Amino acid sequence: MIERVVGWGPAALWAAVLFLLSAWDSPGVVFDSGMDKVAHGAAYLVLGLSLAWGRARTGSGLPVVLLILIGAGYGGLVEWYQALVPSRTVEWLDGVANALGVVVGYGLFTRFVPYPLMNGRAPDERT
Repeated sequence: MIERVVGWGPAALWAAVLFLLSAWDSPGVVFDSGMDKVAHGAAYLVLGLSLAWGRARTGSGLPVVLLILIGAGYGGLVEWYQALVPSRTVEWLDGVANALGVVVGYGLFTRFVPYPLMNGRAPDERT
């Protein structure tokens, strides 16, 4: 049980942080043109990292594609939810940036995390 919390807890916690940030009526941060997409990508990169961490730590057999779809889908749902928040807007490019962030984060984790943290599995066994 503890291993699952340690494994999947960061992804769940970060998903909650992302939801709270999107529910914030007026975050008080204004980005120049296009920089908000970088911020979206960076925020969801952390979600991708934490999903990869959860899979590696727990030895989960969940397919990588499913985890990426879960992360990207969550980014899309959170973006859609912003339509219900006053002073927030829904932008499909933000959803794309969210999805790309998940993919890049997952890829970075699987590329750079040493094998012992991956429960001793070889790289070809991680897919």
